This record gives sequence, structure tokens and C-alpha cells, in this order.
Amino acid sequence: MEKQTAGVIGLVGGIIAMVSLALAWASASATVLGQTISASSSGLDALKAGGEATGMGALVLVGGLLALFGGLGMLVSKKPLDYLLPLGGILALVGGIWALVRVTQSLSAVSGIAGVSVGVGYGIYIGIVGAVLALVGSLGVKK
Repeated sequence: MEKQTAGVIGLVGGIIAMVSLALAWASASATVLGQTISASSSGLDALKAGGEATGMGALVLVGGLLALFGGLGMLVSKKPLDYLLPLGGILALVGGIWALVRVTQSLSAVSGIAGVSVGVGYGIYIGIVGAVLALVGSLGVKK
């Protein structure tokens, strides 16, 4: 893979990973007395929540930023920071998978409650796709 192409793929992956924080990571709805109440939570909400949720969101955010700068470095610098792109991809992927596992575990905890529906939001999946793109872009890093 050409260095420029790899840089663009990594750059796009980093942007996608960071944008995923603004999308729904979990959604829930409950029907009580004929009224349905729905809510969703984004990666930004996870960042603000504190504890383990902040760690998940922070990994995706930092990973996306590192992938972004690594991809830019591959495009514009004569001496790129080769390690940023794969490091960013790995961090974002770990954060995304961690979030997916924790939300899925939460689903099983409330699945038996009548009238309550909880689901994994599409933002987690998009963050994982961004992380994978960053890792694919890192294949263009020459040793």
C-alpha cells in the first residue's frame, strides 16, 4: 500500500473514531402505563460519567486523535511519526470493544424486565470501524 493512501485511510479512521463519540452508544426504552419513554447515551456521555465509562470513551478519543495525527504525519511530514497510527488504532479498538462488552453485559442484566428494551447503539460499531481503518492505514508504515 502506498504511503499516501495509508495516511488517508488512517486519517479517516481517526476522524471516524472521534465522531463516534457523538453518536449513540446505548439506547433504552420503557413502556409504563401505555407511555413509552426512550433515551440514548453517547460516547460523550460516557466521558462525563466517570469511572469505567470514562476510560472507554477516553481510549476511543485518544486513539482517534493519535490516528488522526499519525495519518497527517504520513501525508505531510518527511519524517512521519510512524508509531502514532498503529498506536491510535489499537487504543481506539480496545476502547470500542471494551464499551461493546460492557453495554452487552448491561443488556443481559435488564433483559428480563417486562416493558424495558435496551440496545447497543450504532456509535460503538462506528468507533470500532474507525479503529480498524486506522489499523489498516498503519499497514502502509514502512519499517
